[in-house]
Formats: sequence, structure tokens, C-alpha cells
Amino acid sequence: MTAPVALVTGGAVGIGRAIAIAVGERGGLLFNIDPDEEQNLETGRLVERAGGRCVSFAENAGDAQAVKRIFAEITGEVDRLDLLANNAAIWNDTSLTAGDYDSQTQAFERALQSCTTAAFCCTMAAVPLLEQSSNANVINLNTEHMDVDRALTHIAAASGYDCAKFSLSRLTKSWARELAPKNIRVNELCFGAVDTPMLRAVNQQIAEAGMKAEDIAAAVFHIVDQGPEGITGAACSFGYSGSSRQESLSQIAALAHLAASKD
Repeated sequence: MTAPVALVTGGAVGIGRAIAIAVGERGGLLFNIDPDEEQNLETGRLVERAGGRCVSFAENAGDAQAVKRIFAEITGEVDRLDLLANNAAIWNDTSLTAGDYDSQTQAFERALQSCTTAAFCCTMAAVPLLEQSSNANVINLNTEHMDVDRALTHIAAASGYDCAKFSLSRLTKSWARELAPKNIRVNELCFGAVDTPMLRAVNQQIAEAGMKAEDIAAAVFHIVDQGPEGITGAACSFGYSGSSRQESLSQIAALAHLAASKD
């Protein structure tokens, strides 16, 4: 198997870092966009310890001009990109009854920028490199809230996060259709609680009962390993909050065997 060339957003900690390490375990080259310069250094060390190479950019993936500069640099170093993992997102208070007008409108903009805008900018910039891969994948990291029975967190403050994630789901379906002629597969992973610093900051008990970040990284590569004839435009759901980790791992393993639908 050829060592992958991948890019992840939000790779400084949590799920993004786990995906980065998984790329390293395959001997691959990982580009990481995350504003946390200190944690980026640790991600780089872990990727190299796993057997790969990591180049981090301490930038906001939702900054269109920063992404443009980053991809100009990446394009000068590699001739293809096999995987783009749009992982970056923030969970901040965007409720209508907190703070004041300025604080809440700014918080809402940050929620959208960190996730939806970042995914659009990075995917737009990545297409020319993805076209050069024999197994090109865009994987959007989403949430169990895509499920009709779990569509709301019941936490008013999460409205910005939810809005960003629902937008990301729409982009997944639109991009899958648009990029199919270029042999670029686009899928999303929709899952529940994962033990990450972001969730621990909201609810430590739920985080500790959830999946581990490396479980999500495994799910990413189950999709990648399907190869160019694999699924596209799919919302792959697993690991709903309240499920045991063992049950979630079984659902993740099943992703490897999903077959592309035939029209």
C-alpha cells in the first residue's frame, strides 16, 4: 500500500490528532491546520514516532486567505492528496439568551467559520491535488445529530455548532455528486460522544463514557481502504451516545464492508 498523503484540520488534539497518528502509522505524510502551535508540535512528534512525517500550519482553517497560502506551499511539496479530513469545529455558547448581541453574533460566526467555512475553503483548495490521487477521499467529521431522533442536543448553547454540522452534511452530499466525475469520494462520519478535550470541557462524564479518538481514526481509514470503487455521498452513522464502546467498535468495523450503491 502506498503511504498516504493526507491533510486534517483541527489536528492539534482529539480526533484530529488521532487521524494524524493513523496516517503516521501507515508511513504517510500528514499536513495539519490548527491554530494551536504548541499542541501542533506534540502532534508532529507523535506522527513521527508512529513512522510518518507531519507538517503543521498554525492557522485557522476557516481563514480563506490562510488556506490559499497553505495550499500554495503544499502544492510545491507534493503532487497529490489522498485524504482530506475536515475535522475542525468548536462548541461555543451561541444561545440567544446569553451574553449580548455582539458577543453572540461573533460566537455564531466563529462556530460556522471553524467548521463549515473551513471545510469549504480546504476542499476547494484541495481538489486539484485530490484529482491526482488514485484513491481520493474527502471525509467530513460530523455528529449523531444528523439522525432524526437525535437532531437536537437539548443544549441551547449548541445551536451554532449544530448549524455548522448540518451545513457540513449538506456539503457532503453536494460535493459527492459534483466531484464524482473527478473520482473523488466524499463521505461523512456521524457519531456520538468521543472522549476529547472539547467534550470534556462541556461534560466530562459523557466524554469518559464515549468512544476514544482512535476509534474515529479507524473509521476514517475503513472508508479510505474501500478504494476508489467505495461508497460516496454516504452518512455513516455509528457510536450513538449511550452505546457501549464495544457496540460502537462493532459498528465501526462494519464500515469496512459497506458497498457502493449501484444506480
